[in-house]
Amino acid sequence: MIQKFTISLLLVVFAVTLRAQNDVPDTMHILGSAVIDGDTLPNHPIKEVMVFPKRVFKNKRQQRRYTRLIKNVKKAYPFALVVRKEFGIMDDSLQYIKSERERKKFIKEYEKQMFMRYEEGLRKLTFSQGRILLKLVYRELGNTSYYYVKEYRGDFSALFWQGIARIFGANLKSTYEPDSEDAEIEIIVQMIEAGVI
Repeated sequence: MIQKFTISLLLVVFAVTLRAQNDVPDTMHILGSAVIDGDTLPNHPIKEVMVFPKRVFKNKRQQRRYTRLIKNVKKAYPFALVVRKEFGIMDDSLQYIKSERERKKFIKEYEKQMFMRYEEGLRKLTFSQGRILLKLVYRELGNTSYYYVKEYRGDFSALFWQGIARIFGANLKSTYEPDSEDAEIEIIVQMIEAGVI
């Protein structure tokens, strides 16, 4: 009786083992390697992990201000990414247009299309979010909004829109200083990119 039970148990274990071996995928993962000081070592790139310290606030007012800044950056940052994408597409297209007249026509038409797509969302931005957007555009494109208006629309348009921006407390010549003035915005953007907030 014990022998039958032992044999039955061994057959079940053997069947499970065979089934488990069939479930092994046929793919292989080859680990990269690097030669360091004559030694070949395994090398596998890993995703960078951002660690953000917990914020300590002196008072409720400072905490509310920071919470409001997070909200404003989260609202403006997607538009800065859209600006980077759209300018990339427009610049790629402009490479193939040689005539100045055709370039101006293309820019005007492209501007009209962008206005139709993004006008509603942009109109919902507050003044604070608009100022942050100007800084984030500098962060994404590497130059001021004033520069791009002047580059694509001319000096007169740039001066006109700069005047309008100044009336509403903004500045198209806003730069982005991630190490000083805009350090909090930079940390918030990194937290958004890391998926923390």
